[in-house]
Amino acid sequence: MSDVLSSFRLDDKVAVVTGAGTGIGRACAVAYAEAGANVACLDVDAKLAAEAAAAVTEVGRKGLAVEADVADEDGLEAAFRRIDDELGAVDIAFANAGIGGAGGDLEEWTTADWGEVIGVNLTGVFLTMRAAARRMSQRGYGKIIVTGSLYSVAGDRFFEAYGYVAAKGGVLSLVRTAAIHLGPKGIRVNAILPGYIRTQIGGGHLRSDEPDAVELQQRIAADVPLGYLGEPEDLKGLAVFLASPASDYCTGAGILIDGGWYVA
Repeated sequence: MSDVLSSFRLDDKVAVVTGAGTGIGRACAVAYAEAGANVACLDVDAKLAAEAAAAVTEVGRKGLAVEADVADEDGLEAAFRRIDDELGAVDIAFANAGIGGAGGDLEEWTTADWGEVIGVNLTGVFLTMRAAARRMSQRGYGKIIVTGSLYSVAGDRFFEAYGYVAAKGGVLSLVRTAAIHLGPKGIRVNAILPGYIRTQIGGGHLRSDEPDAVELQQRIAADVPLGYLGEPEDLKGLAVFLASPASDYCTGAGILIDGGWYVA
């Protein structure tokens, strides 16, 4: 019997991470490489995808930069075919790509604002999950991980991000339903629900050093039992766990990683 630490290894697995160019996606793409996987770094920005793939290569694994928009059905399917050809069959799919989108008074929201956020944050997750499931079901095993949000289970009192919150709530329901129906095919589906993480999403308010942004960061941190905002690297361990054999009996879960904000 192997030791427990080996069950967290991803040696020679093929992972695809969407939104891999920055933030959580970049951190987790590198984490997968550190655990032994070869990683396709998919991003709508070709330059950022290339930088992420280079970071994977620096770890000593194969990194593939793939430019694609997760909301573009044909483009995403083409991206997965390229990954099949250049890296091999996908074992792990991390549907992470997302945008903050519009915020502000509900009365001022437009259907264009709404459609943009839902298109990337919900439809893009669906399309990524579908592409991965089509491949994984043929082999009877796979791991699909989705970036949800604290807002999958709680309302937003800071940004009035109606589209973002609706999409992230939908993502968790999608994960739960997919877990039920893909489980018999050997595919595990889980969601990571980050709290307030210092990324560039939504204009980068949680990373900015502008006075108004710093004041907001301090207000949020005051409600976090651990006393500070998270960094993308704080998600690496959970992302590897959900991608690895260590989590083989875990599916349909939405795991909060928020410094305790929700329970407080």
